[in-house]
Amino acid sequence: MPRHGKLYFSDGTIVIKAGDGSDMFYNVYRGPLEHASELFDTLLNLPQPGIPPMTWKDNAITWFQKARSLGLNGSTDALALELPPQLTAREIEAWIYFTFLQDWAAGEPSVETARAILKTSHFLIGRNGIAYARRVLDKSGTLNAIERLVLGFNYGFARWVKDAFDELMSVPINDLSEADEAAIGSVAYRALAKTQAKVTDARLNLAFRPPDVNHCNACINHFYCQGEWEQMWTSPRDGVLAALIKDELPGSVILEQLRVYRCGGMNLDCHRRTCDGLRDTVDKVSILKEEEGLIDDAIKNLLAYAGIPAGELKIE
Repeated sequence: MPRHGKLYFSDGTIVIKAGDGSDMFYNVYRGPLEHASELFDTLLNLPQPGIPPMTWKDNAITWFQKARSLGLNGSTDALALELPPQLTAREIEAWIYFTFLQDWAAGEPSVETARAILKTSHFLIGRNGIAYARRVLDKSGTLNAIERLVLGFNYGFARWVKDAFDELMSVPINDLSEADEAAIGSVAYRALAKTQAKVTDARLNLAFRPPDVNHCNACINHFYCQGEWEQMWTSPRDGVLAALIKDELPGSVILEQLRVYRCGGMNLDCHRRTCDGLRDTVDKVSILKEEEGLIDDAIKNLLAYAGIPAGELKIE
């Protein structure tokens, strides 16, 4: 029965065993263990038969139920609490190392180690470990959009889901490989494909349907003024159409730049009033922000499907 050379403390009080086939043993301290894991804190202190009823989601609780029914309490190697096989010895070691030592040579763990801490912390309901691993992964900047989306779904990080989905909206759906589709998952992939199609339709409708001019009292030729505005709007070289279709700028960016677009001989006050009229009001959102609303709706639906609270996001 191999004991970990660094994480089997001679004066430890709880013995844990990796269940992935490596049969590695760790001897740790009960107090810090319970502090680091809500699951350990709750279930190690439950008297028999006070174990909660099992549901289909309760993989960790199932493990504890089995351990307790066998009389395993972690007091010796023979009675070690054996973690389930979905947690590898490397992942367990990363979490124990974080909980009891945290003396990485580089000051912080590697990205791989942070992901292991995140996975084990999530399984054992260790909020400090989850927050720590998330901070390390955020700081590393090495996760691509698909990785952030998958991890966001797996661990309930609404901000990661939103940021990743926003980034993937700029990647044509046909450019994603079969491996990308499999990693993203069918629900998120379909949401991405549908939202990209909706945004494309919204941009085309907006590009070829200029809004009406809000004429000022001094405007003496409404027809000419409207024509100059429409010519600017539908210009494939430097108009709104070009910005939407060729440059693929978000509508909110175009809205901020609209007042500097050249409109030939259009009345300046008409131009100003029309640009101002396209901004958000108390009663309505600008037509130039329609695509952002489509994306936000898709993200809200994905979060709701995954049961992830959107509290950290500003999505109405």
